[in-house]
Amino acid sequence: MWAAPLLLDVLGRVLVAQLGTGTPAPAPVVPPSVPPVTAPTPAADGLAAWAGEPRVTTLPEVLQSTVQHSPALASAKLDIAIAEARIEQTYSRDDWHLQAQLSAGRTTGFISGLAIARQTSIAATGDIYRGFSTGGTLNFHVASRYTSSDSSGTGPVGLGSGTSWYDEISATYTQPLLRNRGRFLYEANARRATIANEVSTLARRNVAIRQIQTVVSAYWDLVLAERQVAIAEASLDLARERLRVTQIGVDGGKTPRSELPAVQQIIATREEEVLTTELAVIERSLTLRRAAGMPIGVGEVGLRVAEDLGIDPHAWELGPLIERAYTASPELAQLDKQDAAATIDVEVAANGLLTRLDAALTIGPTGQQNNALDAATSVVKLEAMTYLGTLTLQHDFGNQQAHGIYREQQVTQRKLAVTALDVRAQLAQTMAQAVAQLELARRRVTLSERAIELANQNIKLESDRFSLGKSTNFDVLNRQEDLRQANLRQAQAMIDWHKAESTVQALTGDLLPTYGITLE
Repeated sequence: MWAAPLLLDVLGRVLVAQLGTGTPAPAPVVPPSVPPVTAPTPAADGLAAWAGEPRVTTLPEVLQSTVQHSPALASAKLDIAIAEARIEQTYSRDDWHLQAQLSAGRTTGFISGLAIARQTSIAATGDIYRGFSTGGTLNFHVASRYTSSDSSGTGPVGLGSGTSWYDEISATYTQPLLRNRGRFLYEANARRATIANEVSTLARRNVAIRQIQTVVSAYWDLVLAERQVAIAEASLDLARERLRVTQIGVDGGKTPRSELPAVQQIIATREEEVLTTELAVIERSLTLRRAAGMPIGVGEVGLRVAEDLGIDPHAWELGPLIERAYTASPELAQLDKQDAAATIDVEVAANGLLTRLDAALTIGPTGQQNNALDAATSVVKLEAMTYLGTLTLQHDFGNQQAHGIYREQQVTQRKLAVTALDVRAQLAQTMAQAVAQLELARRRVTLSERAIELANQNIKLESDRFSLGKSTNFDVLNRQEDLRQANLRQAQAMIDWHKAESTVQALTGDLLPTYGITLE
């Protein structure tokens, strides 16, 4: 009889505890096979200790680092400096050139075997010349020559000695009449160098667009990795809550212990998923650091970004975007410049097919006396003048090399036109794919929002069915997995939308201005 009052007292205490009177109920006895419900150490603690405190950054900050430290952009800038130096080299066409020569010699010999002849000569020449835009050349020439002869011996041969000075000043202008005539040939190298500089500038812009697009894509990959971590942690929290509820049900005798292992297994799996996603964050951080030229080392590993994944729901019109891509394309602009350079090469090659016909006129005083002073005086007084006109003709029969060069330059120019058509087709294809991805991603986001809403409803319904004993934890956890997958699909769709948007901006030339990036 004494057992009945004791049993009633225990039941009363349990009821009081469940009704919330403040009197604690006895702690339930947990079977050894069931682990206690405790918050486990986060799976990524080891990674966090190794990688150090992640650095919080933003997209503008990352892009600023890219502009300042990108090796590709630095190399492209140096290419422009090289092209500018090559332009400077072409200024030599207006230079005056000086050329001088001094020679001296002595000869000794016999005259008819009877006399010894000795002759000493010293000559100095100097030329100052430059070219002109007509293709002609003006040359100022000075020359002075000293000759001394001495002969001695016996016999009928005339013997004697003497000195002679010869001075000359002249100006010669040579003008090509056919081949090598004209300003376009005179300035051909300068025009090529200028076009090469413009091509280098366009190449730098193209490199900047590609580099910024790469960094933006890597940034959004990091945003996705962090969102995946958040989704994995939220899913883990749901599983832990499920374990807590199940443990209460087991302790109260309403739920069989067989429902616990399924929840414990999914918790272990989701803890592993958190670890994997944390590792993905570190990998994406390193990729972003490398692309942006940011330091990598001790304490410089992880990055953290906070970004709103909202998307712009407006529609994109393909036709105008393709036309803008054609206008803004650095590749097409480069091909236009290369076509201009090819036109120069064709003109130069066509000129090489002509016969060479050069006219030259030389005029100047000369003086020849027995001493240097008298010879110089004769030159100054214009006592003797030289007038000389020449016409030089050179013709190559067949001229196969020039014909081959001309044909090569023509074919090269036609090849550039074919390449331009292919580039335009690639731009149109890439733009169409990007616009399609934008539209598809927008619809995927809408559908995933609906899927998330339904997944939450199904979790609640399945939990209610579990409370009524009409379902199992396996079913509830499957509904939670549906929610996790829907969240992942939504995050992926948003990231795909932002990446496609950066592709459109890169094609239309809006990418750099959008992020406030200007090139010198």
